[in-house]
Amino acid sequence: MSTAQGIVIRDYCVCVGAQKAGTTWLARMLSRHPEIFVTPVKEIHYFDHVRQITQHLSDRKRRSRLRKHYQRLLTQWGRLTELKAQNGWYSRYMEDPIDDDWYRGLFANRLGRRMAFEATPEYAIIGEAGFSHIARLAPEARVLFIMRNPVRQAWSQVLHRCRSLRRDVRRLDEPALHAMLADDRLRALGDYPATLTGLAAVFPRDRMQILFYEEIHADRLNALAAISAFLGVGFQADRFKELEARHNKSQDVALPDALRRNLQVATRDLAIQTGTLVGRLPDSWRSEYGL
Repeated sequence: MSTAQGIVIRDYCVCVGAQKAGTTWLARMLSRHPEIFVTPVKEIHYFDHVRQITQHLSDRKRRSRLRKHYQRLLTQWGRLTELKAQNGWYSRYMEDPIDDDWYRGLFANRLGRRMAFEATPEYAIIGEAGFSHIARLAPEARVLFIMRNPVRQAWSQVLHRCRSLRRDVRRLDEPALHAMLADDRLRALGDYPATLTGLAAVFPRDRMQILFYEEIHADRLNALAAISAFLGVGFQADRFKELEARHNKSQDVALPDALRRNLQVATRDLAIQTGTLVGRLPDSWRSEYGL
């Protein structure tokens, strides 16, 4: 099947976020499924790149990811066959120009697997125009969106930012923490109603799977079974090992009570609006906000 713009991407699912909502864990789990091709670079960042939201596809960052691939080839002997098979994919990833044909090419060779999957949390902020771009390249795309308790997600974003900056969050005073939480990018990444509204304007409901982080991790196997069904692939529990493993781990620092109360007030309306759009909220969210 093709369009005036080129060949469309078939059998494709994209996870559009949210940030710090377990997307790395999910990608690692799905990469073990024999029918699912998960891009070797988990976060492609194509649609935020073309909208000039981020710079994750700069030459420097792509070269850094290629170096990490070569390092794995030299150190992870148990995965050597798997990693060598990815060499062609990385060659395509390093090509220029970065355009729709470039993105399509990332899914041309799926290493014998049928369903393609990529997960980029920044896609949550590409808006309706960005989601329409996805739909043009993959008219039958399936879309996953995972949300996390806004209070916990905001704090996890702060911890992640501190790790990236090599700063100890325990040494930050209250004004510094509030300034970090007031960052426009962090707020946009946690604006679930905006993402949900943009998605609903582009994709039919039966091709969207809206999930809650808390429910996924309360029963990981059941969640993986539901996601497998959504993707149209078989499910076998024994394919998924190390279900409790944590990935992209941030600092383990408790959320201060005073900051928690401030976040509850700041995100209460967002949580209520999310519940209205989805039709329900997990019990843990309701408890957080006294709903």
